[in-house]
Amino acid sequence: MDDKPIPSQDDKIIGAIAHAAALMPMWGIVAPALIWLTQREKSEYIRQQAAQALAWQALQIVLLFAVYLPGVLLVFSLEMSTTPLVDIVLQICGFSIIILFGFGPLIMGIYAAVRNLQGRNFNYPFIGQRIRNYLAQ
Repeated sequence: MDDKPIPSQDDKIIGAIAHAAALMPMWGIVAPALIWLTQREKSEYIRQQAAQALAWQALQIVLLFAVYLPGVLLVFSLEMSTTPLVDIVLQICGFSIIILFGFGPLIMGIYAAVRNLQGRNFNYPFIGQRIRNYLAQ
């Protein structure tokens, strides 16, 4: 448990909005950016949560172009190889990539929003602690 003060109801809602913006890939980065720019001085809770949501959205955009789109190409590219078995394996890999990198960040954003509405801090995997450490400097 953190020994930090309990966030206000407004802080919880604003934090949840920043995270829930993950439902709008590509455009979802706007909400946490605006929240962080305009509300970061209001409370440490909003500052931390909006910064994490912003970093998560940026990572989601990078993954979209680096991983997700090639996965879609694997699924929809028919007869890439000379054997049907290789085509099936490539398409299964493509679907796995789409599910993992397409829906994973959305589900994580929803989960973070729910945690914020409950007044609990949320740290995204891989980037959450780095963001907290950066903001603590």
